[in-house]
Amino acid sequence: MKPHAPSRRDFFKITAAATAGLGLSSHLLSGKRLTMPSAQAEHAITPIWRNRKEGMHYRMLGRTGMMVSELVVGSYPFDKRENFPILDAQIKSGINYIDCASAYSKGKVESTIGEYLQERGNRKDLFLTTKLSAYYGVVATALREYEKSLSEAEKKAIREKADDLIAERGVFTPGYHMNYFGGQEQQVTRTYYRFLALESAGVKDDLKQKIKSYTRKLLNESMERMQVDHIDVLFCPHGIAMPDLMEESVLPEIFAEFKKEGLISASAVSFHNDVGNNLKKAIEVGYYDVTMFAYNIANQASIEKLIYRANQAGVGTVAMKVARLFSMGNRPEWRKEKLDTAIPGTDLSIHAKAFLWALQNPNLSCAVSQMESLDEVAENVTVVGRKVELQSV
Repeated sequence: MKPHAPSRRDFFKITAAATAGLGLSSHLLSGKRLTMPSAQAEHAITPIWRNRKEGMHYRMLGRTGMMVSELVVGSYPFDKRENFPILDAQIKSGINYIDCASAYSKGKVESTIGEYLQERGNRKDLFLTTKLSAYYGVVATALREYEKSLSEAEKKAIREKADDLIAERGVFTPGYHMNYFGGQEQQVTRTYYRFLALESAGVKDDLKQKIKSYTRKLLNESMERMQVDHIDVLFCPHGIAMPDLMEESVLPEIFAEFKKEGLISASAVSFHNDVGNNLKKAIEVGYYDVTMFAYNIANQASIEKLIYRANQAGVGTVAMKVARLFSMGNRPEWRKEKLDTAIPGTDLSIHAKAFLWALQNPNLSCAVSQMESLDEVAENVTVVGRKVELQSV
């Protein structure tokens, strides 16, 4: 008989010892140096504190040393000045990290965040991030040019090869894959097709300098909109859909150049699709300081051991889509039942309970929370630092 596999609760108890000291309330750690639990860590890391407030709880964002609040600002809906009071409330609570992207309202969210930082004069109090959503623009242009030389039969053959590879890897396996927004699956099929087509064309190396120049242009545009000269955490690509793309040499070279020039502090990647394989690859390639991925009550079983591995490797782990399951049109009742079984009772809304559930994982650095009202801010911040006894599900 096989030994009984440890429950999620038992797994967290086992791994919590390895991460002890990386999740701290605001009154702890007065400039102390922390040693990362990774075998690769050669030096102690000095925590970098910003907007440190009593009552908020903070965790180290991997080897970056950034002490980030357990919940961070999801800025997707903040495209106008009327959102300033909500930002004020989050920052007043001790939240110190803003998640943003150039694609949000076609750059308008970045501009709104820039206006907010200028008016409040609090840039130095926050960890500012953005994602270069249009990173693959040069590649897409090259593909269109290459396609002109292909017959319909040749394009069909590449599509079929892409579909076969997606199926072989189980990218769309039910229970593992979830659609969080329209067109999400098309990102995968388009990416695999583009990768295989350009691989057969043999033009990838020729595109390297164009990609570097274009990426620099995108970063400069984002910084101009946000009215800053430095980004703390830069996500590139935004929403990567294929692990193989992280093996391309241009990406670590781009990050190294930006870091050397003082334009960014940390390199990062995000993904909604094929979370397990993309997280595994991000750990393996070694040049990413931070990862951001979909993580929730529905997909947790396939990625929690990888989240632990990332933590051990000194890679920051940012959870997104934690509560998205309960805002989508398709909401199977089993998801709520599973969450209520794991954490019975409480007077929390289903969304706040989802964040409470996620933050029980000691290997997470933080979770992105899209709080669109003062009431949501007031409720969600009550879950930070709160420990519950998880029930087996």
